[in-house]
Amino acid sequence: MTLLDKTKVEELEKKLNYKFANLELLETAFTHPSAETAEKGKNYQRLEFLGDVVVGLAVSKLLYLTFPEAEEGKLSKARSNLIDEQGLAYNAKALQLGELMILGKGEEKMYGREKESILSDVFEALMAVIFLEAGWMTVLRIITEIFTPLIDASPDIVDLLDHINRDYKSRVQEIAQELALPLPVYTVVEKTGPEHDLVFVTECSAMGFTSTGFGHNKKASEQDAAMKILKEMRVL
Repeated sequence: MTLLDKTKVEELEKKLNYKFANLELLETAFTHPSAETAEKGKNYQRLEFLGDVVVGLAVSKLLYLTFPEAEEGKLSKARSNLIDEQGLAYNAKALQLGELMILGKGEEKMYGREKESILSDVFEALMAVIFLEAGWMTVLRIITEIFTPLIDASPDIVDLLDHINRDYKSRVQEIAQELALPLPVYTVVEKTGPEHDLVFVTECSAMGFTSTGFGHNKKASEQDAAMKILKEMRVL
């Protein structure tokens, strides 16, 4: 019997167009080391180790084929931008992986479901599960489908390097100005956790929408909140 929400697993399967075969392994991929069920190494860390390599190789192949004239240095930089903590966490949020995570009580109180460091690890662990279950071609297909839209939005690799980590705050402000509406307002409502792992909680109000963002600094939490506003508006 698994601790995972069956309905949420099915929603994830639809997004990935993939049926998970081993729910126990999938549960491990979503289990944070702080969880009470994480005893005897049953957490995502080993899967994340494998997934890091799987994701890196898949994205490398995608960039290699997409930009046949690009030099090695630019390819490496583009790959780093795509699969750094922020890039992987962005895709994890798009897949709503945070809703499936199994956390300890302390991590839950510190908004662990929204932390980019945890979300990026879980994304890699999830890709490792698919690799172990279905092999290279299946996980390559899924990773390619996840990353291709962002790459396709850039006309060339230089543009990709310039815009891979998008400025969501500027986009929200631009839309508000285009609609002749008040500029967005950002308010830090809470700071929680120890100094070395502080989490900022910021609310954004813009164009009739309200969202809550999380990040390890004020700027990151504002960007997260702005990104959620754009998703609510269905322009992202």
